[in-house]
This record gives sequence, structure tokens and C-alpha cells, in this order.
Amino acid sequence: MKLAVAVVGALILATVGRVFADAPSPSRPPEKRAFDPASIYRVPAGTAPSDGPRDAPITIVVWSDYACGYCVRVQYTLDGLVRLYPGRIRFVHRTLPLDPDFTLAAEAALAAAAQGRFRPMHDRLFAVGGRIDRGSIELIARELGLDMVRLRADLDTRAHLPQIKADVADAIALGVTGTPTFFINGRPVPGGQNLHAFTEIVDEELVRAGKDRAGYDALVAGGKPAADLLPMRRPAFELDENQTYVMGLGLPGHQVGPDDALVTIVVWSDFQCPYCRKVLPALAHAREKYGPQVRIVYRHLPMQGHRNAQLAAEAAVAAAAQGKFWAFHDQVFANFGKLTRADLETFAQAANLDMAQFRAALDDRRHRDAVFAESASALALGVDGTPFLFLNGAPVGGSRDATTLATLIDAQLDHVRKALHGGVAPSDIYALVQSSALGVERSDPSTLPEMSVAHVAMRAEERARSVAAACRRRDPARAADLARGLAGNARREAALVCSAVGIDLN
Repeated sequence: MKLAVAVVGALILATVGRVFADAPSPSRPPEKRAFDPASIYRVPAGTAPSDGPRDAPITIVVWSDYACGYCVRVQYTLDGLVRLYPGRIRFVHRTLPLDPDFTLAAEAALAAAAQGRFRPMHDRLFAVGGRIDRGSIELIARELGLDMVRLRADLDTRAHLPQIKADVADAIALGVTGTPTFFINGRPVPGGQNLHAFTEIVDEELVRAGKDRAGYDALVAGGKPAADLLPMRRPAFELDENQTYVMGLGLPGHQVGPDDALVTIVVWSDFQCPYCRKVLPALAHAREKYGPQVRIVYRHLPMQGHRNAQLAAEAAVAAAAQGKFWAFHDQVFANFGKLTRADLETFAQAANLDMAQFRAALDDRRHRDAVFAESASALALGVDGTPFLFLNGAPVGGSRDATTLATLIDAQLDHVRKALHGGVAPSDIYALVQSSALGVERSDPSTLPEMSVAHVAMRAEERARSVAAACRRRDPARAADLARGLAGNARREAALVCSAVGIDLN
């Protein structure tokens, strides 16, 4: 990926002067400049289109191009980011063309922005990979209800080319050489990185923005004016197998085994993943060998690129709503690779579901947001593939055979028995191991167990996430109960999610 970004950067800087003659030339070779991930840069927002609240505590300025493959792929990550921080992020969209002779898509997006329809056009252009002709743009514009006379005039006269030139000039002056490049309140995130890279900086910047209570311009005013002269790389993040991570218990109906099990195995899985199918015999062996000492929790992580995995996950949540998750789960994996809508309905019938309720849930995509929130929680933690297991919060990546998994469970049991000898109740074991764990449960913190001997109140942001999770599951009573005493930004954040599904917290 680094090589691809470097090639893109060289292409941009080698050709940009030919088309945008008024843009300044870089003073240093692009390969010798880099952004320090710990520094703040004085990144201009310019007059580019933006979306999200203007007073949001987080402003993300991004240079991208609709024809950039990495820019297309990172849209999934950005969608997860918005879902994790509803109402708290503003995006400023700036252009750095891969091919300065082809700016039609960017000009079309700006023409749509002039009519107040930037975001729908932006999403459609990324959906087609940016390589689009004039006729296709006009077809999309009609579907979006744009004023076609005005749009054609803007494209014919190149009315928005000055904005693109300004974006390129600012990029070169700052030292941006490739796409996508993001700045979160001035903090750089180069390339199409994973969700963890974004959330790590967003969390830090929320603290800074709350402390300074300043707008974007003030937050970046003291930043560096341009990229540093020597490369400074942030080490790639990896989950540490010697650490324990915060790991909630997922969606209702997705666990098998008792609440007082000594070892909780959380399995992040994807119904379209062959390796997820491969790990099932090891999990079945663990249940048979350890009985009530083991609890298995299934959590959804439909991977990008698995076209049928998202709907299959939603179907499984619909089955769980009828108390039939595991019956449906077993049907899907027993018929691996068959994930059309008709296949899912066949599996539902075999699992003895109420088909009217099941079909209605799929028709209105009732569980889409719940699955997205599950996925975002995993990706933000650093889980980047399936299957991925956590044994009492300890990470175990990849598919493991029965013998290896049994060895890992035995090690956990040895550790747990020491706590039992110390007087900890079996029902408190998982709460105990989670009490010192790293990370954040971003989907539904209310699923984290508490010690029976001590009640620890959730923090406001955790309660807000729990309220949002209840709303995503269309559970207004639970949402209202969790929202009691919630105020300020935390309540507003939860209310945004709830209002989107028709639940009013007021």
C-alpha cells in the first residue's frame, strides 16, 4: 500500500503543474516528506463542500479522488466512524486528482454541492469508482432531482474548476502527495487505514476539543504549516495476545452456555467466511469437552467484499429476535456458500421461524444498523479479519483446531481457578477479567457484566452508546430506561441514533 501511495503521489506531483499551471511546485521531493501522526498541522478547510454539523467537535479534512481505489475502499471505514460518533464529526471534502486531465467527477460533485446535494452525488460517484462519463453523470443528477439546466451550464463552463485548483494548491503547499489523506482536527491519517487508526485519534481529539472548547480554526491555528522533512511513521497496531481486551456480550440471543461459565469465548464471524466454517468443529468440541464451563458468544463482522454477508447477518439477528439464532446459524454453515435471499428464507423455514416476521425484518432492513454497530466495534478495536476469538478477553486470531483451542481454554481455566480459590464467585469471573481489560466496547457497553459485590455506574458516553444500541434493536422501553439521567452531549448523541429509527427520547 505504501508503494501504491508513493506512485500516486509521484503521478500527482509530476502532472499537476501541466493542468493546474497556477498551483505552486513542491520545494522537496515527495518521498522525503511525511506527516508526524502525533503532531497537529495547520490544515485549511478552504471553501470545499462539507457535511456534518458545522459546530462538531471533530473536523476531518480529506483529500481524495473519486477514481482512487483506496478512497473507494475507505468509505466503508468512514461510514463506521460516523456511526460510532453520531453528530460529532464534520467532513470537509477536498480534491487531489489522480489524473489532472480527468476532473469531471469532482466537478459534478461540486455542481451538486451548489444545489445542496453534494452528499448524495458524492456517494454515487464513489459507488461507481469515479470513472464516469458525462451521460452517466446527467442520469445520476436527474435521479437526485438536480436542476439540469444549471448542472449542464456548470459543467460546460468548468465553473467549479477553480475550487479544484485551490484544493490542489493547498495540498501541495501542505505536503499532501497521495490519496486519501485525512486530517482529524489537524492530526494526519495518511492512506486508507483501518477504523482503529481513526478512532484512536478521534478519541484523543474529542478530549482536546472539549478542553479547549474552541472551533476548528482555533484548534489548528498553532499547528505545523507543512509536512516534516523526514519520514515519521506510526507503528502498525496489533492486538497483543498477552493482554485482555474489553469485550461485550453482543446482541441478544447470540450466546450458548451459562452466564457463570468460567471461560467466555467471543467469536467474531462472517457467514461468508470459509475459515469461520472451519473453526466450528473446534468450538463444538469445546462445548462437548468443557460443558457448562464454557460460554460461546457469536458477534457479527461481515467483511467488506463479502457481498452477501451483511444481509445474512441481519437475517441471523432476525432469527435471534425469535429465539432461534443458533438454529439459523447452523443452517447457514451447513449449507455454506448459499446466501441469496431465497436461501436465507429456506434456512429460516428449516429453523421454524415465523416467516412473516422474518421477511418483514429483512424487507425493512430492521437489523442493519445493529450489525453495522457490531462490525464497527470490532474494527475500531483492531480486529481485522474473521474468525477472531477472544477467550476471556484474550485475543486469538485465525481458525484454530480442536486441540489448540482446548489448550488455550485449559490455560484460561488454570488462571480462573486461582480467582475461585480466592473467593470469587463463578458468576463474577467474566466481570473480573474485564475489569482490568484494555479498549472500549463501542457497540453496547450495557452487555458488559458487573461484579455482584460492587456496582460501577456507566460513564455518560458508555450509557449513550447503550441507549443507541437499544434503539438500533427497536427497544424503546430499554432505551428510555437507560437514558434516565443522561444529559448534554451524551444525550444528544444517543437521541440522533434513536430519532433515525423513530424513537423519541424526549
